Amino acid sequence: MKKLILSYIIILILLLSVSVKAQQVNSLWFNAVSGLNSSWIINQNAYGNQEFEYATAFGLTGGIGVTYFYKRHRGFSGSILLTQMGQNYSGYQGGADADRKVKLSYVEVPLLFMKDIPGSQFPTWLSFGPDVLILLNADQQYTRGEGGSDLPYPEGMIDGNVKARYKPVDIAINFSVNRMYNLDYLRKMMFLFSVNTALGLTDINSTEWQKPNTHDIYTGSHNFYIGFKIGMMFKVARQGGSHRW
Repeated sequence: MKKLILSYIIILILLLSVSVKAQQVNSLWFNAVSGLNSSWIINQNAYGNQEFEYATAFGLTGGIGVTYFYKRHRGFSGSILLTQMGQNYSGYQGGADADRKVKLSYVEVPLLFMKDIPGSQFPTWLSFGPDVLILLNADQQYTRGEGGSDLPYPEGMIDGNVKARYKPVDIAINFSVNRMYNLDYLRKMMFLFSVNTALGLTDINSTEWQKPNTHDIYTGSHNFYIGFKIGMMFKVARQGGSHRW
């Protein structure tokens, strides 16, 4: 995970190293994006069974949204996205090889304040704000080899739908760096590239499934992702203001 985060930091430095013109005042834009996230569940919940090693998990994301620049250097954005999250685990569990995949599907609604970064050649904006995640589905896949000790609670590792084990809504904090590239002379269409991250603020486990670990300690689980999105922005309205950047 450290190498992955380092890679995204390098991308952020590249995004910020070039020179930002401001956006058009009172302009409203329609956005369509898709992307890929590296998703993690901080503090695994093995439902009283032995925990084992984290493994990398990736999930797709995509959807539509709107962006409104109410000043040359400030704006708001809101989106409705379908986002895949979850966590993979792989390694020894109780003396036997095991693999576990937790797949969570959310409707994600980030509502973000935007501020430009002065001094770049292309519009580059920081976005941050609350992010609401509404659970659509939760699935668990689990396999374990022969040998090893018995699991204390084998019912926790069943295959199939496990939506009842997770809360229906998660609230996160979202942060992104966005770079926009004009694609036409009239500045009505832009290509968007962004690096995003979100951290859940609430425990995603439902009350009935908040099980202590083998040391009789329970710690809440939190969604986390870091990834990128690409897409298009189309200007749909502009009220007043001068035609400038």
